Amino acid sequence: MVEHPLLWRRAVVIAFVLVVVSPAVRNRDSFPLSTYPVYASVRPRDAVIDTALGEGPDGTERRLSMSVIAGTDDPLIAEQRVSSAIDSGRADDLCARIASKVGDDVSAVLVVRELHDVVEAASGGASLRSRSVEARCEVRP
Repeated sequence: MVEHPLLWRRAVVIAFVLVVVSPAVRNRDSFPLSTYPVYASVRPRDAVIDTALGEGPDGTERRLSMSVIAGTDDPLIAEQRVSSAIDSGRADDLCARIASKVGDDVSAVLVVRELHDVVEAASGGASLRSRSVEARCEVRP
């Protein structure tokens, strides 16, 4: 009877190990072990980010919220909507839609493609390396 709890513990440990290792053996991405290599390679230091900016009456730039830009709170969805508009030649249409949603402190909207140094961005430094304005539209009162 003393060995019975020991056998139970061994069975539980073996079952746990099999559950953890099974996705790798089956070559299937699953909980609790993910075989998806999303972070398994070195990424470039520079990243292209498509977004929209607000320009105040005095020329100062303001970052616009994802909700104003794309009606979402997900940064990947917002960036994809801007990228799609730029790539399909519809940046002017997106600019006009955004301009209809901004506040009184914004006099123009710029749809931009920016190149950022991700290391500088992560450390809080000035990360912007270059910017191209893909569309610019005035905000009508």
